[in-house]
Amino acid sequence: MVAVVIGLLTTLCITQVLVVSEGQRRTTTTGSDAQVNGALAIDAIQRDIQMAGYGFSSDPAILGCAISAKYNGAQIATGAATPTFPTVLAPVQIDATDPTRNIIRVLASAKASYSIPTRVIAPSYDPSSAGTAKVVFSVASTLGVANGDLFLAAKNGVSLCEVFQVTAAPSIDGQINRANAATGWNPSGFPTATYNEGDLLVNLGSLIDRRYSISSANVLQLSEFSATAPATTAAPVDLYPNVVGLQAFYGKDTDGDGIVDTYDRTTPTTTAGWSQVLSVRLALVTRSAQYEKELVSTASPLWNVGTTTTISGTAACGTSKCLTLDITALPDWQHYRYKVSDTVVPLRNMLWSS
Repeated sequence: MVAVVIGLLTTLCITQVLVVSEGQRRTTTTGSDAQVNGALAIDAIQRDIQMAGYGFSSDPAILGCAISAKYNGAQIATGAATPTFPTVLAPVQIDATDPTRNIIRVLASAKASYSIPTRVIAPSYDPSSAGTAKVVFSVASTLGVANGDLFLAAKNGVSLCEVFQVTAAPSIDGQINRANAATGWNPSGFPTATYNEGDLLVNLGSLIDRRYSISSANVLQLSEFSATAPATTAAPVDLYPNVVGLQAFYGKDTDGDGIVDTYDRTTPTTTAGWSQVLSVRLALVTRSAQYEKELVSTASPLWNVGTTTTISGTAACGTSKCLTLDITALPDWQHYRYKVSDTVVPLRNMLWSS
């Protein structure tokens, strides 16, 4: 009997050690997973933001123009709750409707070769005229133009920018073909404006239009525009799990010295405003998959933003400034561990005007 009791006590001790050890192993492993998920997720967003504005930021005078695009005769740049085409020509847009789960939208030209904007030359494109003037753009150069490319015709950042599609590879140097069609991107009389010498044509290719958001299931998702089915929205693709927060800020050069001096989430509404946006600063919050029985988080994580730049909403934390990344709306938030990943992404094409 004594031996049995000793054996049972020994088994109980070993079991307790194993349970505690396994719990610590899971905590360590899932904490590492949260860090890896955060690093991979922020890298994916960063790579897209770096390319934002390619193909159209070479001429800052057209940034911020309102986009008009028709497909099968229907206007698709509507700004609806489920957008199918961008409504503003801007390299990156931050939707902070949900202040803890921002949505980041990235625009750029998509070309297998290269995207070179070109200027309209005489004779003008006139949709109301007879003959080729309403189906052909006379341009300074056709370099990089291919059949099927989406083009955007622009005058400035105030007038509408209109989308059309190239319907044949250029056979005559200095001409871009846009044949009328009952379906597709080229309804009769569209683009509707007359484009004169000096106006700009931007080669969007098949268009990069990507949106990063966090689902209700705490998964970072990617939604991508498809030029082959623009009237429908592709189902979001799940990228990384256990992402619970995303905050992004426009990095703006407000004094024209080429250096970002302030960060905010105020979306520009003018060409001059968009020209100030040179970078995006973002922070992403991930959590461990392990639910802890004890309360392991007593406060929302802090994002240390340093002391040299201005970001609204910060508070002092030691000798630095911090922004609270609020996660208290999450169920049982105190029973999980959190990691913060952050970076500053320069908009290379805005800086290079390329």
